[in-house]
Amino acid sequence: MSTLAPLIGALDEGHREFAIALGGLSDEDLWKRPHPRLLSVGELAGHIAYGQAVWMLGDGADRPDLKDLPIQSPLLDQASRYYLTNVDQEVVLDLTTAQVLEEVAKVHEAAKAVLAKKGEDDPHPYWRTWGNLVQYQAFHVAYHTGQAYSVRHLLGHETEDN
Repeated sequence: MSTLAPLIGALDEGHREFAIALGGLSDEDLWKRPHPRLLSVGELAGHIAYGQAVWMLGDGADRPDLKDLPIQSPLLDQASRYYLTNVDQEVVLDLTTAQVLEEVAKVHEAAKAVLAKKGEDDPHPYWRTWGNLVQYQAFHVAYHTGQAYSVRHLLGHETEDN
């Protein structure tokens, strides 16, 4: 078993909570921004998927050619790399809320397959160790889950939690 198991568990919990945050979200509101300077829930999902795909499935480059990644998803767009690359380049995809959640889960499962072969102290080409990366990704998903709730509240939604 990977020594990353506790951190992977935290990352799994972040993904479970992200799926809850999208519960009941209409397809119509998935790509809607509540303000031009705030990302949509769909864009936040793309950013989460991008982070896991690039850092866990890539070769350590922070701006890889996405077609070279071992996983492909419509959510993986260079605009999704960072807020500043996305805010002025709105991403709207022809995906439903259910499809977005499936794509995020697909990337997450592929990342976990890589993590199963890594140890917490194994060196990562960018993040120093794989443990550092997984710890950050657990925080990353949780942070953007909170943003998804905020976007939904700004759109006038009543959510199950938060």
